[in-house]
Formats: sequence, structure tokens, C-alpha cells
Amino acid sequence: MPGFVCRTDQRVTDLSDIQQRLVAALVLGDRPLRRVDLAARLWPDAPPDRAGARLRQTLWRLNQATAGGLLRASHTTITLADHVEVDYRAAARLISAVSGAVGAVGAGGDRLPQAWGVLRHPLLNDWDDDWLVPFQEKWKVQRVQTLERLAEKFLQRHQHTAVLELADAATQADPLREGPRRIAVQSCLFAGEVADAHRRYRGYQELLSTELGVAPSDAIPQLLRQDRERQLALAAEY
Repeated sequence: MPGFVCRTDQRVTDLSDIQQRLVAALVLGDRPLRRVDLAARLWPDAPPDRAGARLRQTLWRLNQATAGGLLRASHTTITLADHVEVDYRAAARLISAVSGAVGAVGAGGDRLPQAWGVLRHPLLNDWDDDWLVPFQEKWKVQRVQTLERLAEKFLQRHQHTAVLELADAATQADPLREGPRRIAVQSCLFAGEVADAHRRYRGYQELLSTELGVAPSDAIPQLLRQDRERQLALAAEY
């Protein structure tokens, strides 16, 4: 993520487009794929026998390019070799670990910088293959939800810088989503950055109006009103 790179012994191995897609299909399938299914996915417009022949040719060239170290194939199925490391699979494990561990920061805090870096990236952003779209959409939802969940946890600790970094990353991935915007505004108010809170809300308000012709919910305005009332109450005391 965000783009395909194959490294062998710390060196980049140059693979063709179809070889890259074969590897990506195996990664995202997360299990051995039947040869016939893989061929149909990669060459959907070709007759089965021709798709099968193209698969065999691609596998031969891929094994040549990687010294036979990338794949494990039988007569019926193909999978990645056990020793192959993939950032997408590591990211999925990291999401699970961090989401469960951040409640106790000591357990998950050392993973957070790595998690933020991974969660910033879309999945194979420059590919537009039809078979890939469901995987891209699923990854987008997973990473936005995780970023928002992490931001909420840091908001509870009033760790303003971390909250904004996480919330802004979620907003970049899904600009119309309200949750990260609300969390960022709330964190700004906690930190006394009232002007920034209002600026962020106005930007979101304008975006929704331009893109969808709708207004945000009352959640953020309510936060702003409550903060204004607190400020007035404090001023009245003096």
C-alpha cells in the first residue's frame, strides 16, 4: 500500500502488470485459490482454456522472476509461500491488535506510529480492476473506522495532537464522514482552540453543501453552543 512493490532480499523485483495482479489476487484471497478461479478473475473475457493457458504462462514467468520463491502451486490450487510477508496482511493484524490494545495505551502505544502510517494508505490506489473494488471498499471502511475509534480513545485522554492526526487522516480518507470532524472539533474545544474548532466546522459545512446540498447534523453545533455557554458562564463569574 498504496502501490504494488515486490522485494526479494531487500531488492525490488520488476514484475509485469499481470504478474502483479496475480500476486495481489492471492494476497487478497487470503487462502489458496483454485487455478480455474484465478484464471477467470485475471482474464474474465477469455475462454476458460485460453485463460488457463495464460495463467500457466504467467506463473512460469513469475517463478523465473522470483527464483521460484514466491508461490506454492499444486495441480489445482495456487497460494503464496509461507515465508512471504505482505503489508496488507500485517495491516489487518495491526488493526485488530491496536483497536483492542489502545484502551490500555501501555499495551498498544508502541504500535501506534506504525498503525497510523499503514492506515493512511488506500489499497492499490492506482488500480481500477473490477474484481479489486470490493477489497478496496472494505479496506477503506476498516481503516476509517479504526482511525475514528483510535481518535475517540485519545480524545478521552485529551491528547490533542494525536486526536487531530488520527481524525484528519480519517477525514482525508472519507471527507464526508461526520464522526472524525466532530472528534476534531471537540478536541479543539478541550484544548482551547476555539477559532480552529469553528474553522473546521465551517469547512465541513461548506463541503456538505457543495457536494450533497445538505447541512451537518446538530452534533457539532451543539458542541460549539455548549462551549460558548461555558465561556459566558466563566466570564460572568469574574
